[in-house]
Amino acid sequence: MAAKKIKEWYKIIAPKYFGEKEIGKTLATEPSNLIGKKINLSAIELTDNFSKYYVKMVFRINKVDGKFAFTEFAGTECLRDYLSRMVLRRVRRIDTVQDFVTSDKKKITVKGLGVIGRRVKSSITVKVSNKIKELLKSIVENSTLDDFIDGMISDDIKAKILKEIRPIYPLRNFEIRKTEVIGNISK
Repeated sequence: MAAKKIKEWYKIIAPKYFGEKEIGKTLATEPSNLIGKKINLSAIELTDNFSKYYVKMVFRINKVDGKFAFTEFAGTECLRDYLSRMVLRRVRRIDTVQDFVTSDKKKITVKGLGVIGRRVKSSITVKVSNKIKELLKSIVENSTLDDFIDGMISDDIKAKILKEIRPIYPLRNFEIRKTEVIGNISK
């Protein structure tokens, strides 16, 4: 009869950007089994910013050292009920999906959601969509991943996009509904 492997507890540690604080615990028989495991957390737990109650942060375990499992940022996602409250009747939804490379060579997918009045010509909707894509490209490619996360959590990116779109047509709301870190780009 083979001996049973004993499961042990590992503390899950947030990335440096979030202060390397403990964000959870997990059981595993082998430390290597933890590599790649994803952890979902509310943004409130990490940032103490209650205005971001609708943002779910995703982390991936990338290294195990002793009884500590270290994570890297893997993305964010807005809760569905928050998005459905944004997109009500008599509005037009503008979705954007783009892949970018940050200045620190991280490949990231950013999905944006703009909300505009329904009685808008489709030509204006196209202009707004193109401007949102252009602004997101400029913001993401000229910042590190940490700077992008900071701008997203502090609503700086949201405010900039709302301000820049206003001359074309005022958006009712804008949100980065989902981000996902795909990997590193090596040169």
